[in-house]
Amino acid sequence: MALLQSSSTDSSWWVFTLPAFLGSEVLSDHSLLVVSLFVASISAVLLAWALSSGGPAWANGRSQRGPTQIPGPRGIPLFGSIFSLAQGLPHRTLAKLSHSNHATELMAFSIGSTPAVVSSEPGVAKEILTHPNFADRPLKRSARELMFARAIGFAPSGTYWRMLRRIASTHLFAPRRIAAHESGRQFDCSTMLSGIQSEMASTGSVKLRHHLQGAALNNIMGSVFGKRYNLSEQNADAEVLKQMVREGFSLLGAFNWSDHLTWLPKMFDPSRVEKRCADLVPRVRNLVSQIIDEHRKSLGGCPRQLGDNGDFVDVLLSLEGEEKLNEDDMIAVLW
Repeated sequence: MALLQSSSTDSSWWVFTLPAFLGSEVLSDHSLLVVSLFVASISAVLLAWALSSGGPAWANGRSQRGPTQIPGPRGIPLFGSIFSLAQGLPHRTLAKLSHSNHATELMAFSIGSTPAVVSSEPGVAKEILTHPNFADRPLKRSARELMFARAIGFAPSGTYWRMLRRIASTHLFAPRRIAAHESGRQFDCSTMLSGIQSEMASTGSVKLRHHLQGAALNNIMGSVFGKRYNLSEQNADAEVLKQMVREGFSLLGAFNWSDHLTWLPKMFDPSRVEKRCADLVPRVRNLVSQIIDEHRKSLGGCPRQLGDNGDFVDVLLSLEGEEKLNEDDMIAVLW
């Protein structure tokens, strides 16, 4: 115990020497102590940034784990290369940075506190894509808030993810099941073409986006939920669903500063991700839970012979044993 106390006392000697270095005779000046600690922290950050190739996210020798240091731009402290990538086309910006840093095969750079690598060398790119260290997809804050941490797209590599992959390959993407839903896809396609023809006849021009989105949405709803909407007429349920899907894609696809500047959410949320997710998640839960309950009622508590033309909700409800999912996981997978 005495040894531990002595070690603790000795390790804090520098605190008592600060006043001497800064010209103060007492340590009771709290403002001086705060300023000193602040200067020391900033100095440490600047030193780590100056000594790290690739920027602040690659500090502490992270870019030197192999026999050769990974070259890359340092960017600016705390932010890395985040502002460089915000200008112009990102792939051209990365090409310029790679050329200026002589990174011919692999380049390290920082997006805030997120370490990143980029390569245009086919062999290196293949190694990155096949190496188990890169198996997990980075989980964005919006994906975590929207329950995607338990979905196949973002679930970490492991037993649960392999089970989801097996379920999807066996049931959702099986050739017989895809063939069984061919008539539904043909119906969605013909409906889309009719809508395009009608809009062209009435306005002389066509905005394809909403036609393509409607057909894709109906195709997914049919194969996953067993439910389709008549998009040629005004449909309140379809409009609500479209709005939810658009908001979900916006949250997942938009750049969120908080994903890369971990200190930012403690002060404010520039993209309002937390609030928007908090508004969307209850609506998603309500919609998907209603569809699951409808399927359960149609089953009447009796097991159904699952045919190839059944939807994915029926598949998930029919699973038994270790493959059976709880309702929260079902909502995450279906959404």
